[in-house]
Amino acid sequence: MSRFMAVITVLAVFFVIASSFLAISVKAQNEITWVYDYPTGMKAAAEEDKPVMIYIHEDWCPRCRNMDQNTWTDGEVIQLSSNFVNINVVGTEQGTLYNYSKPPLIVFTDPQGRVIVKQNAELSASQVTALQRQVLAQAPFSSSSATGNPSTTRTPTTNATAITPSVSAKAVGVPGFEAIPSIVGISIAALVLSRIGKSQR
Repeated sequence: MSRFMAVITVLAVFFVIASSFLAISVKAQNEITWVYDYPTGMKAAAEEDKPVMIYIHEDWCPRCRNMDQNTWTDGEVIQLSSNFVNINVVGTEQGTLYNYSKPPLIVFTDPQGRVIVKQNAELSASQVTALQRQVLAQAPFSSSSATGNPSTTRTPTTNATAITPSVSAKAVGVPGFEAIPSIVGISIAALVLSRIGKSQR
């Protein structure tokens, strides 16, 4: 009996480990892959020959929080975002670069940094997907540099530093869903250990 319970315990531990990887995978599928440093993102776009979606916002901005909660969590927005290098920056440096008056500012550029379209307003998910499709419809993009040299892109005049991701800037996916497998696995392990303890009394 104790041997059987030991096997069950081992299986429960494997289940907990596997569920943790599943939780990470589920969460990743429900988030936009953001780059939080402007020069790094523009360089990646040139190297990967991908268009760019730039989200410039401020922590104090209520319109930005609305987009964080309602726009960037939309499934279609997330799916289409995989075709872009997605840059997420807080502050006015890049905003000034693109001549914005107030956050949020959403800018789409080609891989070389040439602006295709920009919107200085809070956008709904349907508005963002319309812009994403509009930009993707223009592919393939002409390149003035065969190597995709980032020096051809528009970059800030001052040194940019990496921006620490804010919680609100991430798509949250399905709240709590990714934790369910881990909770089940831990519950099973606890139950098995409890029964082992009773059998040894």
